[in-house]
Parts: sequence; structure tokens; C-alpha cells
Amino acid sequence: MVELQAIDDRIAALKRELGAIPGRIEAENRLLTSFEDSVAEAQKAVEGVKKRQRDTEREIQSTEQRLRETRGKQALVKTNDEFRALNSEIAQLESRVGSLEDAALEIMESLPAAEKRLAETKGGLDRAKGQVQGAVGRHKAEGERLEKSLQSLLVERQSAASAVSRPWQERYDKFYKIRGGLAVCPIIDQTCQGCRMSETLQRFFEIRDSGDAIFTCSSCGRIIFYKERDAVGAASHLEEAG
Repeated sequence: MVELQAIDDRIAALKRELGAIPGRIEAENRLLTSFEDSVAEAQKAVEGVKKRQRDTEREIQSTEQRLRETRGKQALVKTNDEFRALNSEIAQLESRVGSLEDAALEIMESLPAAEKRLAETKGGLDRAKGQVQGAVGRHKAEGERLEKSLQSLLVERQSAASAVSRPWQERYDKFYKIRGGLAVCPIIDQTCQGCRMSETLQRFFEIRDSGDAIFTCSSCGRIIFYKERDAVGAASHLEEAG
């Protein structure tokens, strides 16, 4: 069952890695979406500048038409008051045309910057598409590799589980779930390494000298097996060295 637990640990790790793949792909797609949003925003800004320019030019034309019509009335006025009122209206229209022309010039001068920003965001999007496509491809390939490894481990697990009797399999499966993936653990110097509680000396000797018999911890119920401290220490040093 030690081997079975080791396989289950590897299966759990593979499933975690596989479970993370969709999130990584989604993160790449969100990145691409952010670039697409930037392009859309820049495109909208360019269109907005052009629309303001068209609207301003139309208003200039309309105001100039009113100005021509108003000037045409000068020959028809009969009183000084009418003449002064007409001149005032003409002055206002001339001022309005001047303001509109200034605004049109300002709008026209802002267009190159908006178009440059659009070109930059489109370039960024093109680069991002290539990068995201490559990253998504790598994530999918990694997912396929992990899936193959998982299927191979599941076959290996089936073989390992077949060597364990049904009652012990059921106990192992139960404790693997409720004990955070630690259903089988060593007992060292009378102490269960799962719950850190001690067995009696008599039971410890019984476990130590039992050979292939299966025991459970009197405190936590985990399946336990005897392991010498020196063996554990050597294993720890090997893991640290690796």
C-alpha cells in the first residue's frame, strides 16, 4: 500500500497540473482580449476625431452660409437700428466661424497622434497573437503529455491495487481522502508519523516483528508500517541532495 499511496500522490499531482491548464489558457486569452480592447479603443478614438472634424466642417459651412445670407441683407436695411443689429449679427457669425476654424485646426492636428496610437496598438495585437498562440499551443501540448502520464499511472494503480484485499483497499481509499492523502505512514520509535501519537511498546514490537502483516494506528486509524529511524534519515538526506 506504500506503493499504492505513492502512485496516488503522483496521480493527484498530475490532476492538479491538468486542472491548472484551462486557467493558464484562459489567462492567455484574457491577455489577447486586453490587446483587442486596446485596438478597439484606439480605433474608436480615431473615428471620434474624424467625426468631430466632419461635424465641425459642416458647422463651418452652415455658419458661413448664414453669414453670406446676413451680409446680403445689408442693402435692404432702412434704419440705423436695423443696420446696427445686422452688423452685430454679422460680427457674431464671423466670430463663430473663426472659433470653429480654430477648433477644426486643433482637431485636425490631433488626428496623427490618434492614428499613431492605433497603429501601435495594432502592432501590439499582432505580436500578442503570435505569443498567445505559441503559449496556448504549449499549454495544450503539456496537457496532452500530462493526460498520457495520468492514463499510464491509472493503469499502474490498478495493478498495485489488485495486490491489496478489498477490505484494506476500502480502508485505504477512505483514509486517503479524509487524511489529506496520507493513508499509509511509517511508525518510528513507537510514534505514528501521521498523527505523532505513540503506540505501546508491546504493540510497537508487534508491528516491528510482524513481517507482512498490516496494522493501523490506534489513534488516527492510518495504516502504519515499521521503518527504522536511520532509514528515514538516509532517505531524507537523499531527497535533500536530489
